[in-house]
Amino acid sequence: MRVLIISDTHGNLPKDLRAVEFDAMLHAGDIGDRAFYAMLAGIAGEREFRTVCGNTDFALEGYLPVTQTFKLDGMSFFLVHNLTSPHRMISANAEIISRFKPQFVVFGHTHKAFVERRDGVIFINPGPFGKEGLDDGRRSYAILETCDGSCSVSVWDLDTNEVFVRQIFELNC
Repeated sequence: MRVLIISDTHGNLPKDLRAVEFDAMLHAGDIGDRAFYAMLAGIAGEREFRTVCGNTDFALEGYLPVTQTFKLDGMSFFLVHNLTSPHRMISANAEIISRFKPQFVVFGHTHKAFVERRDGVIFINPGPFGKEGLDDGRRSYAILETCDGSCSVSVWDLDTNEVFVRQIFELNC
């Protein structure tokens, strides 16, 4: 399974996602407007497409959920825009994670790429896709690949088309 993870597009698509190989797409919020959401859904086509409303998605409030918990190819996910951080998260998010016990937490909002396993949960922030990052000006996306009880998370720089974060984890299936 190959999962494309993006966030913080803010109505901007600087890379043609049809050129990226993926089985499912997750968007961690700050999408843009409904037309931009529909365009992303069209790119996903018949593939799984999950997204949440971000803090700037005023046109999508009430149209998209703020959080989602779901299973994808047997793996459990919690998708949210504003987690804050795995080290100091919003209490409502901590409660959902405690109750649902996801293998993966996918979030955005910070405009900083982040991949880390903490307390058995793999936290992934793909960094900003459509708007430059706050620290280094980098725009990025992540690819989560799973195979035979392990997974790799690669974060790609949009401008250089190079991986700048890559982590491999054993999965607790």
